[in-house]
Amino acid sequence: MAPETLSLMKRIALRRDDLSRSHRSVADYVVANPFHAATMGIEELAAATGVSVATINRFAREFGFQGFVAFRAECLRIYARTLEPVEKIRRLEGGDLGTLPLMQASLAGARANLDAALARLDAATCSHAVEMLVTAKRVFVIGFGVSSALARLVQHLFEQSLPMVDLIDGSGGSERVVRRMRQVGGPDDLVVAISLQRYSLFTIEMVAKAKAAGARVLCITDFADSPLVPHADAVLFAPSEHVALHASSAGTTAMIEALATALARRCATHETEVKITAELLPYLYTDTP
Repeated sequence: MAPETLSLMKRIALRRDDLSRSHRSVADYVVANPFHAATMGIEELAAATGVSVATINRFAREFGFQGFVAFRAECLRIYARTLEPVEKIRRLEGGDLGTLPLMQASLAGARANLDAALARLDAATCSHAVEMLVTAKRVFVIGFGVSSALARLVQHLFEQSLPMVDLIDGSGGSERVVRRMRQVGGPDDLVVAISLQRYSLFTIEMVAKAKAAGARVLCITDFADSPLVPHADAVLFAPSEHVALHASSAGTTAMIEALATALARRCATHETEVKITAELLPYLYTDTP
């Protein structure tokens, strides 16, 4: 990989030993604390690294930037999606939107996400996703943090059509997650992974391990540059833009329901649905005495 294509942090780390003593001090801090470096002012960074403001500017020019402002902009770009919720709240604090306009904006955003998800669907990917589900002997659903609720929805809907759907959502702690994932491997296993922007590093690591072990991977995520995409055999995209929250789950929920609909059409029969309904009837409310 050519030096100009390396990320900023990797470039700094590679050149660290060739820098002056004061520049090494800045490099060590920036590489160890990239988030703080992205959010600090020049005086704060100078104080944290024990150098002068002029040295910070020289350090930035050492790596091809005109000065600290351009250097910090590149650091911020690395964390653009991570910091997006912070910027959203900052903008809202400076505005005068009331409760009703905010709720309307949220619902309008959800509608836009649904339209975008619908526009991205293609027949080949949809068919491939369903085929992977029905041919898998075991299906493992992975989702952590906010996506854990979506993972539980996948399990709830998919187990109505599939014989074995194992939920890995962080319940029971990381030890259980690692133990369950050690059992995943081979082409008969399918991992369904869900993660939206501010992506879970744990999800990415578990999916990469499952893929390396030979399992197939179906991902439900929001954008083409999602870190899940390189590990996936098939991807269903559900954009997650939101006016205030870090991500909207409306599009993902609808995508899960859409996939469950296609799965039910493939697997369910009138006879089995009648039998299940009869078994559930004693537990369902009816207006008959």
